[in-house]
Amino acid sequence: MDRIVFSTDPLPKRLRFSAYCEEILRPCGLELRTADQSGFHAHIEFRRVGMIDIITSTLTAIDTARTPKLVRDGDDALIVMLLLSGHAYQTQLGDGHELNAGDTIICDSAYPGEYNLVTDSKLLSLKIPRIRLGGLLPQMSRFAGSKLDRDPVALQLLSGYLSGTFGVDFGDNDHAARLHQDHIVDLIALALGTEGETRTLAEQRGAQAARRAAVVQAIETSMADPALDATLVAARLGITVRYVHHLLEPTGRTFSEHLLDRRLARAVELLCDARQSQRRIADIAFEVGFRDLSYFNRMFRRKYGGTPTDLRHAAGGGRPQQ
Repeated sequence: MDRIVFSTDPLPKRLRFSAYCEEILRPCGLELRTADQSGFHAHIEFRRVGMIDIITSTLTAIDTARTPKLVRDGDDALIVMLLLSGHAYQTQLGDGHELNAGDTIICDSAYPGEYNLVTDSKLLSLKIPRIRLGGLLPQMSRFAGSKLDRDPVALQLLSGYLSGTFGVDFGDNDHAARLHQDHIVDLIALALGTEGETRTLAEQRGAQAARRAAVVQAIETSMADPALDATLVAARLGITVRYVHHLLEPTGRTFSEHLLDRRLARAVELLCDARQSQRRIADIAFEVGFRDLSYFNRMFRRKYGGTPTDLRHAAGGGRPQQ
């Protein structure tokens, strides 16, 4: 199973902390402590992509320790901790770091250390095999305590790219999962400051993939705007219109084709929704961003081989409204 959701909310308060320890983090080789077990709360979403474990956590204050005894389990993975909100401290190999919202740091499982949340916090954690990151950063002799602050743009792209991870269904497509994994590692390497040929390679793979995902996400979230075009998306993302088109070239579809496909797909969802059965088809077309009803009908028939009216009737919507 590559996806797990765990929440302490359904559990009695007296069992929440112990359940969290046993079910989530202790199997990961960590020791946990909190000053208020009765008030402890946690919501965790876990996703595995390729060889990377991705975890989003919303937690009350908690101390997480990798003790010398636990280090003997031989796990030398690197843990990238992105603090989305709250306040934390990280200590490892004699160095301490105070962390605030937006800060990102690496914890090295090969050495004892602690990551302590001192307030209610939200964080995103990535567990990455050492070899995957070490190969892109051969100049780094030490990862523990390294902050991802050498390339703020790469860190911003990483955060945005990861925000969509839990909504992606890779199914049995192992190749797509590996590409997603590689893009994540590339962005981390860029944020850590990789140089030379490895930087060029990481920019070509990771940064472009993240920007491409951002373009597609912008289409998804703003398709209802009739004025949406490549110029508007480029301005929002701080890139050129030409680069928007360049990013989409590997998909085999232009910006306009992506936008049209998403608008038509959303129209299909509404037409098949029994709760929308009394709405006029024209209203649905305008809602998803079309300005011209005849153009909507023409594009709909071209893509689906029938009219919106045909689809609504086939979906059991009764006598449709135009």
